[in-house]
Amino acid sequence: MRYGLPWQGSKSRIAEWLVSILPASHTLVDLFAGGGAVTHCALLSGKWENIVMNDATDSAKVFCAAINGEFDGYAVCPARSEWLEYRDEDTAAALMYSFGNDRTTYLWGEELEAIKRPASLMISSPSMWERYKWYRKFIRAVGEYLEHCDGKEFAGKNLGRLQNQERLQSLYVLQGLQNLQGLQNLQGLQTDYRFVDIPDGATVYADPPYRGTANSSRYGSFDFDAFDEWLAGVDFPVYVSEFDAPRGCVEVASVERVGTMSANTTKKYTERLFVQERFADAVQVGEPRLFGGGL
Repeated sequence: MRYGLPWQGSKSRIAEWLVSILPASHTLVDLFAGGGAVTHCALLSGKWENIVMNDATDSAKVFCAAINGEFDGYAVCPARSEWLEYRDEDTAAALMYSFGNDRTTYLWGEELEAIKRPASLMISSPSMWERYKWYRKFIRAVGEYLEHCDGKEFAGKNLGRLQNQERLQSLYVLQGLQNLQGLQNLQGLQTDYRFVDIPDGATVYADPPYRGTANSSRYGSFDFDAFDEWLAGVDFPVYVSEFDAPRGCVEVASVERVGTMSANTTKKYTERLFVQERFADAVQVGEPRLFGGGL
């Protein structure tokens, strides 16, 4: 199952693992919620009565709007020109159809836009007539593309992932989030992690930008030293996802997963969960849960 909105660095593939090992309490605070994969999975788990979803971007706003049914029947798949025109007005489209979710660059290159947009719309359009129209455009676009490139390159490099229309799947996730209505009390925030009011006894999870990765620029110039100082100063444990331990923290759990680096490249790496060393003896993580679909 896919969790949350499309997001570079999403925890969707390990969300169930994280939710299974984070300690139960009355409230889960997701400080760097991103696309909301952990929040989404946590809502379905029923493990926490209340969930606080925070992110410095507007992703929590979109997530909560989806739960409230604001994207029922939403089938937007804008062309590049349309997206550039109204990306500042449609937060969901800006998020789903930007490269790396940067809200600045259109998702597809000009050649593949002619194929991938019709491929999406021939499945997601509301009427059969519209789907048939986009199907015809898709077939024509594929034919034109084949005329101008080597067939092997076409199959291997450029369209090998058409059967896995990720943004189309994300559209269905966005529409399906409204099924979460009434499950738990969800509070959506858009603020600096240091300004979030943490309830006493809450489970606090942090998935900040990873040091030394492209994601570290998502929040502008993320101050890792300030984050380490914050971890050192708070009087409650914070469970931090990272590759390497933040200053003053120790590892409490890990899992191997395979990540997609490009259309044809994957890489196996280890996701780790850390907590401040001074709390390590007092806290306990849950029993790791194995789940279907692989990591």
